[in-house]
Amino acid sequence: MLYGYSWYLDAVLPAPDWQWQAVVQTDAQDRYVAVLPIPLRRKAGRWVVHQPLFCPFLDVFTRDDQCDPTPFLQAVVRRFRYGSRLALRFPPALPNLIVQPRTTHVLDLSVGYERLLAGYTADRQLNRTRALRHGWQVTDETDSEPLLLLFRQHHAHTIEGGVGEWAYAILRRLIDELQRRELATLRYARHNNQLEAGMLIAHSDSRAIYLFNAASEQGRRGNARTLLLDQFIQQQAGQPVAFDFESPEKQSITQFYRSFGAVEETYYSIRWNRLTRPERWLLMIRRWLLKRGR
Repeated sequence: MLYGYSWYLDAVLPAPDWQWQAVVQTDAQDRYVAVLPIPLRRKAGRWVVHQPLFCPFLDVFTRDDQCDPTPFLQAVVRRFRYGSRLALRFPPALPNLIVQPRTTHVLDLSVGYERLLAGYTADRQLNRTRALRHGWQVTDETDSEPLLLLFRQHHAHTIEGGVGEWAYAILRRLIDELQRRELATLRYARHNNQLEAGMLIAHSDSRAIYLFNAASEQGRRGNARTLLLDQFIQQQAGQPVAFDFESPEKQSITQFYRSFGAVEETYYSIRWNRLTRPERWLLMIRRWLLKRGR
């Protein structure tokens, strides 16, 4: 899974406001046998556990199928008294944690395209046909700026609190790292030479991740993203790959991904707070001062 690679964590957790540490298990020869990365963000002068953008969940990364993840999480909670948010692939088995199950949607591409297409809903198949008739020009490219511009123009204003420049900087850095390792597909859809939709897919050995996408109103009306996704699914069909839609907790979006036949895969968002009362008040005051200073 891409999220556990050190270069991936470095990209999504840039200094000085982010960093990552890890809980590590070693063998008798002091070799790593299991690792749980810990994402950290500086909040009001304090390092807290906080899940970064473009990294939906983490896991204990090991080749040992029998490895118990609970001691790793215990070590994290013991070391850091405040967990703003940590997302894990395994269910936490510790008391005094606030746990919220979350879902992504995954499509098994190994079954072949005919079966995959048959798994589309009737509406998705109809919109696919409409997209094919629309006359989209689809190209694979390397420049990510048009995709970011599409997002700025057509999506950023819909996100509560807006999107900071730091988030775009992280995404640029991540795309650079993925492209350097030939692990990215950056695909655009144009109509009459006008860019209307785009998507970024990140690849690992057995998983393809729908990491980022954007579309104009024209792109949405013309079902451009349906076409982009369908073409990618068709190209990868029959391979031992799971396609992860990396879906947010938004009903309209999850319904769109389910219409391709994707099924839910659960992970867990957890929080904890063992700060003393004076520490909590200090944290609140610092947050208030930071907001006033913006």
